Amino acid sequence: MMKTEVVRVDKKLKQLFNSEVLSEAAERFGIRPDTLRELNGFQNFVYAGIAGEREIILRIALRAHRDAAATRAELEFVTYLSESGLPVPKPVRSVTGEEIHLVHDEFVATAFERVPGRHVRIAEESNAYYEDLGRLVGRIHQMSRRYAPRQPRRYEWRENAFLTRFKSYCPPALHDSFDRILKEVSLLPQENDAYGLIHGDVSSGNYLNEGDRVHLIDFDQAEYSWFVSDIATPLFYEIPIPWVVDGERRKEIAKRFFVNFLNGYSAISGAVPDAWLKQIPLFLALKQAIVLSALYRSRDFQAPDWSGWDEQARRFYYGNMLNSAPYIDLDFSRI
Repeated sequence: MMKTEVVRVDKKLKQLFNSEVLSEAAERFGIRPDTLRELNGFQNFVYAGIAGEREIILRIALRAHRDAAATRAELEFVTYLSESGLPVPKPVRSVTGEEIHLVHDEFVATAFERVPGRHVRIAEESNAYYEDLGRLVGRIHQMSRRYAPRQPRRYEWRENAFLTRFKSYCPPALHDSFDRILKEVSLLPQENDAYGLIHGDVSSGNYLNEGDRVHLIDFDQAEYSWFVSDIATPLFYEIPIPWVVDGERRKEIAKRFFVNFLNGYSAISGAVPDAWLKQIPLFLALKQAIVLSALYRSRDFQAPDWSGWDEQARRFYYGNMLNSAPYIDLDFSRI
């Protein structure tokens, strides 16, 4: 199995979180304490547990990371998609009928139905699976064009915390390249058929495989951005770094994923104009900046605990940004 990046939870969040926070959050949603088991969380603490007769997912986020208003906006969008029949996890209400709870004033607790499926194998799933992933993302974008939220809007792409804090996390040598990427993205037209509320993190850790059928989870990074960003993001995660696979084999992996994903996407949302396909390298560079920011945020420089893969990924992303090199040398309008 090819490895994908594992970015650790912010150290400050770890310091604030404790067993009392977990117990109170679980109690709010009727989860039996003896059934709790920790899952891999990126920005948040995530657990599976039994409430009544069903297993649900408990998510505990630092309020400073995602406040109640932003969380309600996320849950409204996910509910809209779920009630329209899309395979996404429906929010679960607490024992008092609420969708969110503040815990110890610092944390926001939510819960979701458990969806079926196994974690994917990077660059090793079937063509049919990648096509189904494209269809699902296409359906989300199709519905996003019609979406009229009642809650306050989610944030815009440039408000992503890893972008707003990039210069405080990452070395100064990268700042000019970062400014250039943001400027190029900012100049893109925000047309109604190309810009809207997206998943924001269609990554290999957030889609599951149930017999080549996709279930997409974790809308915590949902944001207003260009739809092509949700095409570039899974591509970013499905292409191994050169330390794992390089040369023509790496390009063939990228092409196989992209062709099948785009076939599924286009069947639902219509053909993607070449002008937007040509912007995929730019959105790969933007995603690379976000992941690099997350890596630097989470790294413990006093007591390094990174694997060889982590360090090789950091070096690859760093070198790309420093030299304005493409994540992969392909023209996605010509594949």
